[in-house]
Amino acid sequence: MSCSVYATLSRISLGTVITIHAGTTPNHTGRFLGIEHGNVVLASNNTVFFFPVDRISVIHIP
Repeated sequence: MSCSVYATLSRISLGTVITIHAGTTPNHTGRFLGIEHGNVVLASNNTVFFFPVDRISVIHIP
């Protein structure tokens, strides 16, 4: 698990809109719902997405 990504995520509030950059995959934007079993949980367009923390390279908080 990336310490800097995890540290950033642990400091933001639930419901904050974030954009996740994970290498070559498209960027994903949604409301931060927390971290569950090493995955970042995002809600976007009535869908919940799970992204492994260790695959995230950058988090953008507008």
